[in-house]
Amino acid sequence: MRKRLSLKCCLFGIGIPLTLWMTLNLVSWDMKLSADWNQPQRLTLRARKTLLLRSKIKAQAEEKGAPRQCEEIPEVINKALVKHYNTSVLHSLGIVSGPEDQIARDEGYQNFAFNALVSDKIGFHRAIPDTRYPKCQDVTFPAINLDTSIIVCFFNEQPSALLRLVHSINDQTPQELVKEIILVDDSSTLDDLSCQIENYVNQHFNNVRLVRTPEREGLIRARVFGANLASGQVLVFLDSHCEVNTDWLEPLLLRISHDPTTVVVPVIDIINHDTMEYQQSPLVRGGFNWGLHFSWDRLPDNEKNDPDLGSKPILSPTMAGGLFAMKRDYFHHLGEYDLGMDIWGGENLEISFRIWMCGGKLEIIPCSRVGHIFRKRRPYGNPKGRDTFLKNSLRVANVWMDKYKEYFLKQRPQAQVVDYGDISDRISLRKHLSCKSFKWYLDHVYPELSLPGDVKPSNKSSHHQPMKSNDKKKKPVIVRHGRIKHISSNLCAQSEKEIYTKKALVTLARCDDESLSGQKAQLWFETEKNQLMLAQLLCLDIEAGSVGKSYARLMKCHGLGGSQGWLWIKKNGASLLYNPVSGKCLTATATKVGGYLSLDLCTGAKEQDFTIS
Repeated sequence: MRKRLSLKCCLFGIGIPLTLWMTLNLVSWDMKLSADWNQPQRLTLRARKTLLLRSKIKAQAEEKGAPRQCEEIPEVINKALVKHYNTSVLHSLGIVSGPEDQIARDEGYQNFAFNALVSDKIGFHRAIPDTRYPKCQDVTFPAINLDTSIIVCFFNEQPSALLRLVHSINDQTPQELVKEIILVDDSSTLDDLSCQIENYVNQHFNNVRLVRTPEREGLIRARVFGANLASGQVLVFLDSHCEVNTDWLEPLLLRISHDPTTVVVPVIDIINHDTMEYQQSPLVRGGFNWGLHFSWDRLPDNEKNDPDLGSKPILSPTMAGGLFAMKRDYFHHLGEYDLGMDIWGGENLEISFRIWMCGGKLEIIPCSRVGHIFRKRRPYGNPKGRDTFLKNSLRVANVWMDKYKEYFLKQRPQAQVVDYGDISDRISLRKHLSCKSFKWYLDHVYPELSLPGDVKPSNKSSHHQPMKSNDKKKKPVIVRHGRIKHISSNLCAQSEKEIYTKKALVTLARCDDESLSGQKAQLWFETEKNQLMLAQLLCLDIEAGSVGKSYARLMKCHGLGGSQGWLWIKKNGASLLYNPVSGKCLTATATKVGGYLSLDLCTGAKEQDFTIS
């Protein structure tokens, strides 16, 4: 009893002075800030100090505690993909052969918005195609006296995608250029996955630090959190579902070494979210519209005609925001991010405007390539359910756009009643840095942006991923043609309606060898892009029906693969038509005239045995 009482007294005696000391220090620090309240960095300093203090307390507690217990992730190596990039192998990884595959695939899309089944099977190391232009591939880089802190923020990220990124950095980058990789776990709620990532990092990497925000901060504040823990001369920000390409870092650092006020962005290649195929992106630059949505713009004519196109830096009015590099001291000098913004959205335009208007410049470096999984949706939202993009865009408009903010408000009238918070510190920052006007930005950086009502040819594409390099629609290249015949029934695939009727389902019918119209209605053309075109009019596509059932249908050909991509594979002696996006195979629901064609698990059953002849 005396020992327990003595211990309690001891803890009580230590705890009270420690609490008082921390409180007095916080009050003292807060009073110092209050005395200098009008300084432009005050909110940044206050938020940074709070985040760091909470982080240190949390880190000390975690260091003293026992390691987190969870199932360990083994290092996965797919030997077929380590040395050579192979699309055939990639396509085979997505085949859904049974219920376990289907569950893994469905949960992956639900939790991460990409095909986790394929991602897991790829493993943590893989070769990807060198997508740089030839002029870049022949470059020899001089010694670079800069090191980097690579900051990757994540929230509920799929482990194999994140760990493949970290391995790709270590596999593709000279060690002396990477001082540290900082993984910022923004208080993930999928605890098992977060634990697995932490344990794997601790066991396999010496240059990786994994830290956690004390509570969910969102991408914007999580990046500031990571940046204030960094010690490298250059900060490199990457999204958590990327893979870096050959010699990706050297061109970025070389450009910064020539001008420390230059912020540089790699060309962002496309990793297909369904198949994990790595695809070269064209050379485009960042823009925006008056609704403050980011867009990819075609290059101006003077840059498209430059003989050094493909190796020469490209001036860009804005950046997509996920991937860029800049000097660490310049990042802090320029005001980091606007910490009054929430979670995600608008921060890329805000920092782009600030870079240009406050004395820096923004460049895309064609000799640096990084692949990024472009998802069709964000698998997480604001924990409070608010439209953070609209609020954040309002802060951008009111701080940086001067009178031109009225164009934004006309495009987004609902913004008129949104509370965007206190922006006085950002306005003070703009004055402190002697930033130029938004009119100057439009005149000198982005003269191609037309004002509402002006008529200028559009050079924009979807803000989702870079536009295709060839704007003109090419005629598909036919590799073979014939009838798609179901082997066991000896029936042929055709449209249930006229051959030019979009959305018509595909059925089995008797093979017509007599009438010309009948032969045309059953004549399929296979293209080099793995399309199947009926009578060279419409393409075999997928219709998502009820209760997860998918039927084959005819749609306008788009040439983008996806639901219109079909591969011939062999299984159990059968010849199957496999759709990589769905992971399923063409199946006869009934092996009789009028039987519809659907998609089902690729089992190699007789209902799936087809040929083209």
